[in-house]
Amino acid sequence: MDDSFIGVVRGPSSRLPRGYIWVLPAWFLILAGGVVLGAMLIGGGSLPLWLAGTELVAIGLAFSTLISVMATVRHATFRVDANGILLGSRTNRKRPGRRVVVLPWQDVERIRIVSRHYGLLLEITLGPSASIVHPASWARQALLWIGMLFMPIGLGRGRPALTEPLPDPPRYLVRLCDVTPHEVRLALAPLKPPNVPVNLLTRRNGLKFAVPLPPPVAPGAASGGRPASPAIHS
Repeated sequence: MDDSFIGVVRGPSSRLPRGYIWVLPAWFLILAGGVVLGAMLIGGGSLPLWLAGTELVAIGLAFSTLISVMATVRHATFRVDANGILLGSRTNRKRPGRRVVVLPWQDVERIRIVSRHYGLLLEITLGPSASIVHPASWARQALLWIGMLFMPIGLGRGRPALTEPLPDPPRYLVRLCDVTPHEVRLALAPLKPPNVPVNLLTRRNGLKFAVPLPPPVAPGAASGGRPASPAIHS
């Protein structure tokens, strides 16, 4: 039996670079400006307001639908086993580049979990011995965003946000859906080494204050043969 845990990641971070989703509102403004400018030039300013408004509303609905789909798309790009954590889509390519990140357990300092309405937000903090690829500077990130604005297809296939660590301290953020913090903790307990703590964070303070989770309870230990309910931390 394959002793592993596979999580479903929510949002475009599994496939698209960080900040890519904000290219869509920019394109909406560009197209909306084109509609207004075209109405002024073609119609000589006499184009009915209701017609121009209808076009703008149609463009707005189309982009709103696209953003909603991209924000809630799901991919199974989080995998944990006894060797470590894999972020990204598994591929048979000899050179997957930075689209896949493998984190051995010796590189992981701690794991923290905070509940969200869609599931949970999981933070993987790296230890001092981990090999870290530092993220791009703000200036380079701005240039990349401008490049994605003009070449959304080409540059949109860059490094996914899921595999790009955040600095200070170096860490990865993973948004898992359709799963609870208690279920993830139970799944990680037999896979992680004892020196890697898993902390449950209070929802009010987000990722600021951590509360250690209680020892795992085996399924069926509660009365009536039902799994014990997860502890609630306020």
